[in-house]
Formats: sequence, C-alpha cells, structure tokens
Amino acid sequence: MPITHAYYLASGLWLLGLAGVLLRRDGWGRAVSLAVMLLGAATLLVGAARAWALADGHALAALLFALAGAYAVVLATLQAPDREGS
Repeated sequence: MPITHAYYLASGLWLLGLAGVLLRRDGWGRAVSLAVMLLGAATLLVGAARAWALADGHALAALLFALAGAYAVVLATLQAPDREGS
C-alpha cells in the first residue's frame, strides 16, 4: 500500500473531524468530532511509521488511540443526558 493512501485517509479523517467541530452545536457532536481528529492524527503516525520502518511512530499512535478512547469515556460519563419533561 502506498504511503499516499495512508496520508489521504488521515487527512480525510482530520478534515471530517474539523468540519464536525466547526459545524456541530451540541457537545456530543463536537466531542465525537474531536475524537475523529485524534484518530486521524494517529492514522498519519501509523502510516509514516510503516513507511519508514520505525517503531516509535507506532508507540506514539498507540498512545493517541488510548487518549482518544479515554477522552470518549470521560466525556460520556461527565455529560448528563438531557431530561425533558422531568
């Protein structure tokens, strides 16, 4: 797989996340969009590390994946659901 495919995928994910952050008004939408941006950055690191045969990029990408997961879990527990009618 050429490195440009990984770059296109990573930039597409990051731009999709950026568009979501700029266009969404609710907290959940922005949080998901920020997580997508983090995953796009991690995908870029994995693609570059694979192309240059470096393990450092994979380790940093694993940390970014863990950060995105922790961000989603903390946000899901902190935001209370909307209760209409109660």
